[in-house]
Amino acid sequence: MGNAGPAADGGRLRALDGLRFVAAAAVVAFHFTGRDNPGWGGSVREVFPTLSRLTVYGGFGPYLFFMISGFVVLMSAWGRSVPSFVASRVGRLYPAYWVAVVLTALVLWVAPVVPKWQELGLPGIALNLTMVQSAFGVGHVDGVFWTLWVELKFYVLLALLGLAGITRARLLLLCLLWPVLGAMAAQSGSTLVAALLEPTYAPFFCIGMLLFLVRRYGLDLPTGLLLGLNVLGALWVCRAHYVPWSVAVAGAGVSMRALTVLLFLCIGALVAATLTPLARLDWRWLTTAGALTYPLYLVHEVPGWALIQQLAPVLPAYVVLAVVTAAALVVAWGVHRLVERPLGPRLRRAVERDLARLADRAPATAGAPTAAAPARPRPTELPPVPPAPRCASSAGHASSAGRGAVRGARVPTA
Repeated sequence: MGNAGPAADGGRLRALDGLRFVAAAAVVAFHFTGRDNPGWGGSVREVFPTLSRLTVYGGFGPYLFFMISGFVVLMSAWGRSVPSFVASRVGRLYPAYWVAVVLTALVLWVAPVVPKWQELGLPGIALNLTMVQSAFGVGHVDGVFWTLWVELKFYVLLALLGLAGITRARLLLLCLLWPVLGAMAAQSGSTLVAALLEPTYAPFFCIGMLLFLVRRYGLDLPTGLLLGLNVLGALWVCRAHYVPWSVAVAGAGVSMRALTVLLFLCIGALVAATLTPLARLDWRWLTTAGALTYPLYLVHEVPGWALIQQLAPVLPAYVVLAVVTAAALVVAWGVHRLVERPLGPRLRRAVERDLARLADRAPATAGAPTAAAPARPRPTELPPVPPAPRCASSAGHASSAGRGAVRGARVPTA
């Protein structure tokens, strides 16, 4: 869900900005009308009997986000130093996220539409500000934050690859090993490795990265085969994970046939936005929509449910839906203009500056001695050979012995 940024050829992929907004809008529709939630006071299947049958598939939006992130974040990392890449991600993600955590916590304090305060307490809510609360087993203040933990692992993986140098060959190897090793870890019960590699989402990131390689280098046999492998992996994720997840979370099942069509539509939309003439669209409003994507995603769910809970008893359902959606967009615009635009670049520059300083100091520190080494003693000179006696009978023997002593002496080396 990072900013799309400039394309590899120097232009901006405005169609990709628009696709990001479509993914966010699908998630908003899912949370408001596609899944059961505490806002309406009853099942969304009763409130929106027709609409909910379509918007229940909006829960697939994060998978589209992951494919877009694979493309966009790799594009951001390509040719950059690791400090620059890390700083760009920190500056992009954290300012709006901090506002979303505080806003959601305040909403829950005033209108506890879900019992997060009781579950987390103030320490758990404060830990949410780090974005790594899942590592401590702490729940999310807002359920939508789960995708950020997955994204962070992808960023770490790319940063580690950046230390060795991002090349086409290494990326192809990554797109082979990451989903396969992750799936093997899940099958073998290695929970730590599976948690690190995220096998449920790895194929989607890899699809995006491989499409970036197609944009940069063209399609060839290895890239095509790896695309096929990851698409098959994504289909399996749909069947094994998304279908039961929809029943458990949304309260309604989804069709595997429809999911298959949806997956290929998402891939096709990503291809169209990046590899066809649509990539040259210059509609600036698409970039504006793309800029609202991340804050809209962060602030809509729990605050939206709380507002629905207040308005649903007095207004028609579709009017409530329109008002709450408009309110979420207004808040997202405010977060973008008042928080992201002024604070994001400052945070990025500060992080990049400090990381660059650490990187500059590391080689000097590694090469410096930890303690003053004692001076080595200078090698002592060989003692002079004593003069031979002036005895004629022994003169030749003494001279020979002296020369042998010099030849056999072991001279210390520095």
